[in-house]
Amino acid sequence: MNRETPRTRSLRAAIAVVGVFAITAAACSDDTNDAVTTTSAATSGGGTSGGVTSTTETPQPMGDIVATALTNQVFTELAGLAVDAGLVEALRGGPFTVFAPTDAAFAKIPLDMLHAVQDAADGELLKTVLLHHVIDGAITPDAMVEGELTTLAGTTLTVTKVGDTFYVDGNPVGPGVEATNGYVYVMSDVLVPAVGDIVDVAVAFKDCCFNTLVELVTKAGLVDTLKSAGPFTVFAPADAGFEALPASTVNAVVSNMDLLTTVLTYHVVPGKITTEQLTDGQKLTTVAGVDLTVTIVDGVVNIDGNPILVQNVQATNGVIHVMGAVLVPA
Repeated sequence: MNRETPRTRSLRAAIAVVGVFAITAAACSDDTNDAVTTTSAATSGGGTSGGVTSTTETPQPMGDIVATALTNQVFTELAGLAVDAGLVEALRGGPFTVFAPTDAAFAKIPLDMLHAVQDAADGELLKTVLLHHVIDGAITPDAMVEGELTTLAGTTLTVTKVGDTFYVDGNPVGPGVEATNGYVYVMSDVLVPAVGDIVDVAVAFKDCCFNTLVELVTKAGLVDTLKSAGPFTVFAPADAGFEALPASTVNAVVSNMDLLTTVLTYHVVPGKITTEQLTDGQKLTTVAGVDLTVTIVDGVVNIDGNPILVQNVQATNGVIHVMGAVLVPA
């Protein structure tokens, strides 16, 4: 029998308990005829966001936060992971504010990275990632303000506002719904907490995503630089990006230390830049001294024409944006 993937296990766990909480939700609901549906409520980012849309899903209030997550079909992945992490009972307390990623948000995460989080020893990394989305206390839409929030994981979220749209760590905040024990806000991206500096984050996900990048950064002697105070913004190619390059190109770069350093530093920009700070047509000057060009198409941020796969991965000395392709300077 084939081993179940973490995503399959999450789905099975969610299905196993959804019936129980659906009954609870129905009992708590003001309207016994409430249906589990989603509606269109897109919020367009203004100002520097380039028109990034936050989400098109609005959750329906179905009792407490757990019931709301379990009975809204857009949160299947989140509900399953909460069950896997043993957080269901904890989240029935509160009041809490949950920035809840939709299934579409989880689908943006490379499956190997999701596996690495869920299969990490003792389940602590999974708990940290999930609790990174939860704030103690109920924050209503009217009470949302710019500033820093401390999560139940002990990590920090930064709230900013561009136009009429709020962002958490650079990711747009969608519609909110009041539950009996707090508020749930729809997120079109998973919030990834800092597990250390930029090098630490790359090493933490080395086996699933950044094996080649870590090896090349070490070979070029850039580890100490990327572990320094910074801050830096790194457009980090996943292993698949390097695998897509012709072997002759990789060999030519690796065999020339100056060229290798130029290519790697072409992926690094001084300062911490999250995606809500990027604008269509913007130029970013890299550590290599060569500019990157930002384009935003249908809400998707591209760097030199290559889409960001996972945006705003936090580090203690900056931020990482995961790229599916290697950025090659002229």
